[in-house]
Amino acid sequence: MRSLRTFILSFILAGFLLPLAGQDSTKFITGKPWLNIWGMVHVDVIHDLNQMDPTWIGGFRPSRIPVHPSDPGWGSSNNTYFSLRQSTFKFEGVLPTNHRWGPMRLRFEFDLFGMGAQAGETTFRFRLAYGDWGPFRIGKDWSTFIDLSCFPNIYDWWGPSGMALLPSVMIRYTHALNQYNVLQASLELPGSEIDPGYIRQIDPALLNVQSKEIIPDLIMRYTRQGEWGHVRAAGMLRMLSYDVISQQTEQATSHNLFGWAVNLTSNLYVLQRKGMFNLQTVFGHGYAGYNNDGGVEITPTATLQATVPFQWGFVAFYNHYLNAHWAFSGGYSGTRQHNTPGQTDNAFHRSEYAVVQAIYTVFHTNVLQFGLDYQYGRKFEKDGSTARDQRILFSARFQISHVRKE
Repeated sequence: MRSLRTFILSFILAGFLLPLAGQDSTKFITGKPWLNIWGMVHVDVIHDLNQMDPTWIGGFRPSRIPVHPSDPGWGSSNNTYFSLRQSTFKFEGVLPTNHRWGPMRLRFEFDLFGMGAQAGETTFRFRLAYGDWGPFRIGKDWSTFIDLSCFPNIYDWWGPSGMALLPSVMIRYTHALNQYNVLQASLELPGSEIDPGYIRQIDPALLNVQSKEIIPDLIMRYTRQGEWGHVRAAGMLRMLSYDVISQQTEQATSHNLFGWAVNLTSNLYVLQRKGMFNLQTVFGHGYAGYNNDGGVEITPTATLQATVPFQWGFVAFYNHYLNAHWAFSGGYSGTRQHNTPGQTDNAFHRSEYAVVQAIYTVFHTNVLQFGLDYQYGRKFEKDGSTARDQRILFSARFQISHVRKE
């Protein structure tokens, strides 16, 4: 175990040590590095009262509810699943320095929720990896556009469908104006999802339409915090680029569109901090990639010209901490995208998401917890077709940590 920790620590801190090669480390480094560790094993027992695409059974995604018999997951109701995919492990290496920016930190995090080509599998998945030193953060972390603290106190891994929620590769700069006000700016990995709609049906000579990354997304965020909670406002500007490949000419032509979005969030304490509201509203053109579930960035118009549709979403949850053992949460979320004429009838239009949950903590240190919740989701397509899903979810969570106090 000691050798494994030594290896992980050396790997995590290597990136920080390289820039110091030309300096006298005996003056710059003020102590030995150490490793903080967090581990969580989480089991979900899911009873699906309706249907869900089985690839995403570990998370409740209204956009993946099958509406038609040809959709993935269409079948009979009342299915039970077990999932270990939420289990998460984190490592943080800390290197103390005598610089005014303080210690250097590198964090690496992974879970068991398969994505991409491994979607639907229980497998190791790289989640976050970033380095911190002073005002700079470099690597993959939750986007500056989102407010992770607005995620309600629920055990659903995927979370509210109308919430902005995305980890992104970034370079972030943070400037604290004072103890209450903070400004942040970041350049982040661009990207877009394209709905070709009827384009290939009308013009089969178009072989492919694919996303292209040219200019990073520019994001700025302001935070005002106090004993009452906090409010945040984030804004984003992005260029959405894509290539159209012709089957006749075998050539690709590049096109560029522009998108923008605003995300307003707040956590408000009530009842002497025993209760807390998670509130969010997000809107704009072309931010669907940052949305937790549903929508695309680029769609075709009636004349099959690409456009960036408008989308908006919201989150409204309340969390109540009754005592050291019991906590209750409930709320509603949704997102809506304005469809364009060139999209097919089964294009995503909007979704609804609601959860009510109770959590029991066995030990005050949150080592062992149990949760029981009811989940409701509904999906609407462009032509008005709709379907819903309901779930009963029982969860058991065991977590430990070893964190050195500084």
